[in-house]
Amino acid sequence: MRKPRIALLCLLAGLSFAATAAEVHVKMLTNGPNGTMLVFDPMFVKVNVGDTVTFEPMQKAGHTSISLLVPDGAKPWKAAADTEIKVKIEKAGVYLVECDLHKAMGMVAVVQAGKPGNLADAKKKAAEESAKMLSNKDRYDKLLAMVK
Repeated sequence: MRKPRIALLCLLAGLSFAATAAEVHVKMLTNGPNGTMLVFDPMFVKVNVGDTVTFEPMQKAGHTSISLLVPDGAKPWKAAADTEIKVKIEKAGVYLVECDLHKAMGMVAVVQAGKPGNLADAKKKAAEESAKMLSNKDRYDKLLAMVK
């Protein structure tokens, strides 16, 4: 009689976890808030493992969401231009995101899920990419400073 009860409790615990997963929306914008250009909005999001981040192009401008760096064991992603993509965050760590067409202009974002175990790797990769940017070279630094 105890085994069915334990199985039921495990099932209910799993369902309650699934019910608490959130969906976070990140807009891909040509003209962002406060006069900023070529941005993800928000540029930094902190989520829980199990949450979904939806990247939404708001204008037809060739915007993409591409993972530049993901934690070990996480699945990288690459959306086609002007296409919404939903990314389920399955591993804790720091995710670096870029728009392929506009990365030289600093169109980047950072997603943090749980503990930032790969922060050193993220900072190294961000520094490499920032050196190639034509403008907004400090965006990754500012975003990674928000990681706690």
